[in-house]
Amino acid sequence: MKKFSEFLQNKLVPITNKFAQLPFMIVLRNSVMTIVPLMIVGAIGTFMTNIPFEGIAKVVEPAAPFFSSLATVTANISGLVVAIAIGYFGAKHYKLDSIFGITTSVASFFAATLTPDLVIDTSTFGASGMFTAMIVGFFSVYIIHLCKKYHIEIKMPDGVPPMVAGSFSVIIALAISVSLVLLVRIGLDFDINAAITELFSPIANGLNTLPGYLLYSLLACLLFICGINPAVIIGFLIPVMAMNGEANAAAVAAGTQPEGFVTWGMYTIMCCGGTGSTIGLTILALFSKAKVHKTLGKISIFPGAFNINEPIIYGFPIMFNPIMIIPFILVPVINITSTWLLMSANIIGRPFVEIPWSTPPIFNGFLMSGGDLRTAVWTGVLVLISVACYYPFFKIAEKQELLNEQEEATAE
Repeated sequence: MKKFSEFLQNKLVPITNKFAQLPFMIVLRNSVMTIVPLMIVGAIGTFMTNIPFEGIAKVVEPAAPFFSSLATVTANISGLVVAIAIGYFGAKHYKLDSIFGITTSVASFFAATLTPDLVIDTSTFGASGMFTAMIVGFFSVYIIHLCKKYHIEIKMPDGVPPMVAGSFSVIIALAISVSLVLLVRIGLDFDINAAITELFSPIANGLNTLPGYLLYSLLACLLFICGINPAVIIGFLIPVMAMNGEANAAAVAAGTQPEGFVTWGMYTIMCCGGTGSTIGLTILALFSKAKVHKTLGKISIFPGAFNINEPIIYGFPIMFNPIMIIPFILVPVINITSTWLLMSANIIGRPFVEIPWSTPPIFNGFLMSGGDLRTAVWTGVLVLISVACYYPFFKIAEKQELLNEQEEATAE
């Protein structure tokens, strides 16, 4: 185990740090989270149009068109919002004017999504266009960055107002970016959106399988063990979850069974209490005999209930901790596998309502399944499983901490 920790510190950490600091990854990490408010509002609409309790469903039935529209308008612009966000955060990263970063990113995205009839394909404004928004959006901002770096811009006299000067300075970069995209889309008759979607399809298809999702969970846990927040890789998962969420909601609306398991709901199963499903460790710490652990439990229990576990990750700590690494990796595997199998067998409800990643246990099961009580109870059981799995490893750490406290008391 010591050799494994040394391998992580000496080999894996430098690689993951470099990957996390790539401009594209930094911009992507910030950008994809902008769709969370849309997801939450859309989830309200989806849930209200699929209430499983007959009495309540009849009461809200007159408002069904409103809630259905609420879900539709929020879900169908996630790709466009990502294009806007990439332009904004990309410009911020390269210290450019954010409004022109947005303008160039969105214009290039529109150019990439033209149909053969030269009409903007509005279907790509949803989750199906998110990968294109990421790639084309960042490409366009990078063009502005290069033009700025090599002074390929229209310079205005000093007396011209900054906004006017900025408008002229970005003209060449915007023209280059949009023209290059149009050259590929129209000149070469190349479907950019289809090609980018196909390029990412192995990742998307892989994540949509149980082994693929378990691999993602393992990678996320390893990153946190190395002290790197796994948010650096979630950018590749969010489009998959968004597409599955849209497809599942549409399936339920059509009276069929949802098929996509990898949704925000399943993400909260994987991260029950945060990455590593640490809710069990937090509860154990709260009732620990060791003063340090008990204090840490008090600090961590509230954020942990909302799947925020940095206090327990860095405070226990779990990073490079040979004892706690085992349950930190193992518990999410148990949670994902057992939930996946139960959903496949239709023993618990499948996810079709998109919920925030911070939804607490039990509530997450109830909401993501549209009010299925079986799923709610199961997510409560997962908390107990987390406690049971962390228990033997926690007791080892607690025993050592109690010895340390006794030695300190004797020394005083």
